[in-house]
Amino acid sequence: MLIAVPSKGRAGLTTTDKILPNTCTFFIPESEYHQYKGIVKNIVCVPKEVRGITPTRNWILKNTDKKWVVMLDDDAKNVGYIQRLKRNVKHHKIKDEGFWTEEFLRYFDMTEQLNYKIWGIKTESSSKSSYPYKPIITKTYALGSCMGIINDGEYYFDESYKVKEDYELCMRHIRDKGGLFGVRYVHWENEHWTTDGGCKDYRTVEMEREAIKKLIKQYPGMVSSAKRKANEFSIKLNL
Repeated sequence: MLIAVPSKGRAGLTTTDKILPNTCTFFIPESEYHQYKGIVKNIVCVPKEVRGITPTRNWILKNTDKKWVVMLDDDAKNVGYIQRLKRNVKHHKIKDEGFWTEEFLRYFDMTEQLNYKIWGIKTESSSKSSYPYKPIITKTYALGSCMGIINDGEYYFDESYKVKEDYELCMRHIRDKGGLFGVRYVHWENEHWTTDGGCKDYRTVEMEREAIKKLIKQYPGMVSSAKRKANEFSIKLNL
């Protein structure tokens, strides 16, 4: 299993490596090697001609012999699970590397048993988004923040999408396979727009808007709403 973390311009600012210091591999621009060296344990340099998150994701998939590939963002914020008590909820953070690697392996095993190729963890730590009675669902999304891909050559990211490439991939998979393996008893939340570097350096509101328009056109009826909050769009799928 490969746990891949694309990263750019965030040397010394990343947090995912604090949770998975030994098992994750950072994929960085070759020009930034000396910035990350000594800070992150496992590093692979991506050639300078590979630019943008979507081509980088595909380069990772095509340049590893691992069949099971986890894609993680480099800015993990809150990871764990929510316990519903009688009068409130309690948030439990899990920063145990062994726990997460065992979970990822389990998700791949279940994904293959279901004849799917993609799994995804809930990317919000809000108690309102927790499904205690539906720990596993198949009619849901999977995002690049925490996504597993069976890397057998069937699925790559559509490089015509500079952003929302993860939405496009999961929608394509749902259309083809009827669903995906969605884990909802744990969450993996990231900083996203609040951390400099990465996609934030080139992502714009107009770019997000155009990608959403393209999704709606390419997958009619599958996008139920797309609302903008600050500089980020929240997409709800009709599954």
